[in-house]
Amino acid sequence: MTVTTERPTRRLTPTTRKWLLVLHVVASVGWLGLNVGNLTLEITGLTTDDPTTQHTALGALYLIGGPLLIPVSLLAYLSGIALGFYSKWGVVRYRWVLVKFSLTTVAVVLVPLSLLPGLRELSTLMAGTPTDQLADLGGIGSDMLAAGLVSTGMYLTNAILSVLKPWGRTRAVS
Repeated sequence: MTVTTERPTRRLTPTTRKWLLVLHVVASVGWLGLNVGNLTLEITGLTTDDPTTQHTALGALYLIGGPLLIPVSLLAYLSGIALGFYSKWGVVRYRWVLVKFSLTTVAVVLVPLSLLPGLRELSTLMAGTPTDQLADLGGIGSDMLAAGLVSTGMYLTNAILSVLKPWGRTRAVS
């Protein structure tokens, strides 16, 4: 009698799995795109000497991020968990999936707790500054730039891990 430690993998039909994968890729790329767009607006707003450009760039951050970041991040997160749950990769079976899961969990938590309040604060600051003057951004500008750079690095790391699938299995599940 052969005893296996391998758990049976729950399976989706090939068509359902492909649609779930499409949903995950589109949501994840959308999240990365939102982030790169916001990062571009932040850099533009922080480096310009033109008040109109600063107001336009930094004022647009919350207009874009406010309504989209939470739903897109949750869609990417939940579709990724579903893919792990219904595939051979699992959620904790392989190191690369576990790292992606961890990075995405951190990002999903930070979006409503840190990023959106920062975008709101920046939007309020821009609204309170006359349009013919550059806003005094203080630390909020550099904080938002740092957040944009870190999150872009996290999302790019996730994309690279998805393609390369390095490191093998975890010890928790052999």
